[in-house]
Amino acid sequence: MTRTSLDDAQWVSLMLVMQQIPLVWKRDDVALRRFVEAALWICRTGAPWRDLPDGLGLWSSVYHRWRRWCLRGWWEV
Repeated sequence: MTRTSLDDAQWVSLMLVMQQIPLVWKRDDVALRRFVEAALWICRTGAPWRDLPDGLGLWSSVYHRWRRWCLRGWWEV
């Protein structure tokens, strides 16, 4: 774990919130955590989507999911 990623306690707290939002959590904790880590990496670095590290997922998939969440207002919760 790096200092810039969520630790397990932070992830558990975040999951408790996300499980209350319909359609956010589809019982794939690993994929959801990777997506959240990718979104946080983009926000933290300010890098272009295409510069997303490979270990965080395909940049276009992460971007489209990010956009759907924005349109639904889920980042504002």
